[in-house]
Amino acid sequence: MSRGTIILIVAIVVILIIAYIACLIARKRNDNLLIALEDRKEDLFNLPVNDEVEAVKSLHLIGQSQVSFREWNQKWVDLSLNSFADIENHIFEAEAFNNSFRFVRAKSAIDSIESQIDLIEEDIAAIRQGLRDLKEQEEKNSGRVKHALDLFDTLQESVRENAEQYGETLPELEKQLKNIEVEFSEFVMLNSSGDPIEAAGILDKTENHMIALNQIMERIPALIEKVTQTFPDQLEDLEAGYRKLVEEGYLFIEGNIEVRFQEIRVAIRENTALIVSFDLDAADSENADIQAKIDHLYKVFTREIDAHQSAAKISKNLPKFLEHIANNTKVLVEETERLSTSYLLAESKQSRIHQLSVKVASLETTVADSIEELDNPQVAYSILEERLEHALTALKEMEEEQLVLADYLKSQEASETNARKQATVYVNKLHVLKRYMEKRNLPGIPDEFLSIFFRASDHVEALLAELDHKRINVEIVNRLLENATFDMGEVEETAYRIVQNAALTEQLLQYSNRYRSSSDSIQKAFNRSLATFEKDFDYQAAFEEISFALETVEPGVTERFVRSYEKTKETIRY
Repeated sequence: MSRGTIILIVAIVVILIIAYIACLIARKRNDNLLIALEDRKEDLFNLPVNDEVEAVKSLHLIGQSQVSFREWNQKWVDLSLNSFADIENHIFEAEAFNNSFRFVRAKSAIDSIESQIDLIEEDIAAIRQGLRDLKEQEEKNSGRVKHALDLFDTLQESVRENAEQYGETLPELEKQLKNIEVEFSEFVMLNSSGDPIEAAGILDKTENHMIALNQIMERIPALIEKVTQTFPDQLEDLEAGYRKLVEEGYLFIEGNIEVRFQEIRVAIRENTALIVSFDLDAADSENADIQAKIDHLYKVFTREIDAHQSAAKISKNLPKFLEHIANNTKVLVEETERLSTSYLLAESKQSRIHQLSVKVASLETTVADSIEELDNPQVAYSILEERLEHALTALKEMEEEQLVLADYLKSQEASETNARKQATVYVNKLHVLKRYMEKRNLPGIPDEFLSIFFRASDHVEALLAELDHKRINVEIVNRLLENATFDMGEVEETAYRIVQNAALTEQLLQYSNRYRSSSDSIQKAFNRSLATFEKDFDYQAAFEEISFALETVEPGVTERFVRSYEKTKETIRY
């Protein structure tokens, strides 16, 4: 036998051994899986489901509870009789496949068995939970019923002990309690006969009814108190107050107050019906409306009482104040007549004074009538108060206007006196300014000064002419005085500026002599400045010409001369 043949035979033997070992391992693994599945099946089968079924069955359930129990029981019977036997058969079949080394089919069967056991496990869990729910529901009903009965007893006791607080709603409350009692009876019958699920539904409904009734009973006393005590008491108080006010002569802007009382009574009755029908939200809203109507009437009566007191208080001082305003107006009229002979008064001012006289006469009538009517009113006191307050406000405004008009009249003579005094001063100033300019010995007077001087003179003459009129217009006088005052200031300022520029130009021209021989620019500037000074009389231009030239050769020289001039310059003395 050749060496190659021997090697081939050995290789085949090794492969067969390995394959055999692998088969043994695979079969052992499948055996273990099947044993585990068998254990799971036995564990599920040995669960105390039968005991749990019997425990619930002993409750003698009926109705919906009985239907649910039968469904869970039937499901357990199907599982215990069919599903477990079916799994057992599949396990035997899988063992046969595994023992005959048909591992693929064995693995498929194992997977199928595992899926079946998973489904059975879920079904058993659902069955046991359903049975627990049925049992717990009955136990839960037993606990809830005590709480519900306690609440029912509380409601009944509240109705018995506080019957007067519920008023006309008492019959309806007793009816609702009776209905709840019927629902309790139905619950007890279902629960005791073995239908806890349907009984729980009845108990839920009964509890909801009790909770709702409890909420209603909590709200009713306050509503009943409003319509049976608060509102009637307030209405009685209003009616008594109204009768007393009418006896005292009070009148009211609001009409048909008696009708308002009747409307409130009707609203109270209608709201009582809403409360009896348990339409409490609408009753709350209606109560708010009724209270608003009552409060409004209180405000109406209080307003008239306050108005009476206020009107009486105003009436004590108003006549004296009116007399004061009338006297002031009379004085203004007399002063106007006196001043009109000497002054042209503004038409607007005279018109306002006349209007004040007319208004005073009108207010005298209004105030007198209103005060007289306080003792025997023909209208509501609030109207009288409004009239008197309006009159008082009008008098205060008139007093303020009288002060303005009085100041205007006083200003006529004062303005004339001031204007005459200023005109005399300005005439004197013009003469002094003229002499001041003449004494400067200037080559000539610039046209700028002459123009301003003659304009100021014209304005002063116009002012004097206006003051010579038989009847002086003070407004025109003040305007002319303002113009003259402005002109006099400008004349004086111009005079100072011209004299300063002329004096500084002369000083700088003399100072420039030290540079003229050595500087052509200084010489030329000197010639131009001198010509402008002597021929054109433009002293400012002449000053700027020579100043600029000197600054180029001696910076700061102009400022030095200016400071020196300001220390020694002559002041115009009027």
